[in-house]
Amino acid sequence: MLSIIKKELNVSIITSIIYILLGIVIVLNPGITINIVSRTVAILSIIYGIIISIINIADIKEEGNLIFGILLIVLGISLLIYPSSLSILISLGIGIWFISSSVNRIKFAVLLKDSKEFNWLVILCSAIITLLIGIAFIFTPLASAVAVTTICGILTIIYSICDIFEIFYIKRNIKIVEKELE
Repeated sequence: MLSIIKKELNVSIITSIIYILLGIVIVLNPGITINIVSRTVAILSIIYGIIISIINIADIKEEGNLIFGILLIVLGISLLIYPSSLSILISLGIGIWFISSSVNRIKFAVLLKDSKEFNWLVILCSAIITLLIGIAFIFTPLASAVAVTTICGILTIIYSICDIFEIFYIKRNIKIVEKELE
């Protein structure tokens, strides 16, 4: 049992190092990362669309799925031609989500305005900040996508470093771990 745990921990260290390197690449090249993700989604959409279309051509009764397959193919081709469109759509979606969420929280804060026990200004200020971030996402979708991608890279690095520390801690206390698992 102990040898299996040690092997898994060694594999986890290697995996974490790979994720750190991936995070560094993402942070240093967010635009390229977005482009790669967009092209990958495009290719997968085309493949999935072709598969769905072929299956549904054989069974002509399922015409709705054939249309879905064709739409996926068109989406995939569009993403191959305009790879930045995916990041723009995601940024617009996030912006709309932030704006609608902040509008609801502004309404909630106004409802709590007369409460003497609840500090409604905290919710109002937070909602206004979220509203401004949502507007920024809508008016600067490419920059927003780069920022989100960079943050994902940073979080990947932080996660991997934490994972490595945890693995070394477990390895240092392997006898205790083994005793607990028996």
